Amino acid sequence: MILPVRHDGSLPGQFLMDRDLAELEAASRGEFGPLLSLYQWEVPTLSLGYHQETDKIDLVKLNENHVPLVRRPTGGAAVLHSEELTYSIVIPNAEDLRSGALLLEFVGRALTEGLRAVGVGAELDERGESLSPLPNRTSCFVRTSRWEVTAKGKKIVGSAQRRLGGALLQHGSILVGEDHLRIVDFLTVSREEDRALLRQRLADKATCVENEIGSGDHMPKLRTAFEQSFQCAYSVFSEQLHDLSKPVAQ
Repeated sequence: MILPVRHDGSLPGQFLMDRDLAELEAASRGEFGPLLSLYQWEVPTLSLGYHQETDKIDLVKLNENHVPLVRRPTGGAAVLHSEELTYSIVIPNAEDLRSGALLLEFVGRALTEGLRAVGVGAELDERGESLSPLPNRTSCFVRTSRWEVTAKGKKIVGSAQRRLGGALLQHGSILVGEDHLRIVDFLTVSREEDRALLRQRLADKATCVENEIGSGDHMPKLRTAFEQSFQCAYSVFSEQLHDLSKPVAQ
């Protein structure tokens, strides 16, 4: 079975989040999917997780710097979408609750292989980290979750997932450059020293494609590599998903 892939250029963040949600809703009605989308953001945009509050976000600074604020239909922490390639995958017919973990693993393995194909020494974290004891976990990239992708021990992809009925949406940011670090400029902190510490912590926990293989026009080869890696692994994932729906033999 072939996984359809849609390639988009740079689009407005609100449009992208609205479309991801609309496609999840359609998949939950059995009217859409499966589909992998690869896209970029028209301008640097800050997104919040579905349940995340805005109390740690400096809305005045966002406005002064003309940085749009959007809310993702998935959970997780804040992300500044800039110098990244974003993936989004919608899967219908995933009624079994175990399918969420199966999708996380499938996507993690496909992302790892795609990054390796362009020269990044990517590794799949099969366990993830425990929750950070620090009070400010505003940024998505300060902690690695299970089945997420790292390079030299640093997180290079941040993902989040949502279930609606029998359908799944998972999307995530594949860091290509370092501009995501600017997220700390838009957080509320009690002291500027705290901002500097948070920036350093984020730099210590995350990496990007350019840090691993040097600067260059990486987007075309990343798109090609991910299309191939996702399609290569999809048939096995599809079979595993189908097996979950089989009745257990007595």
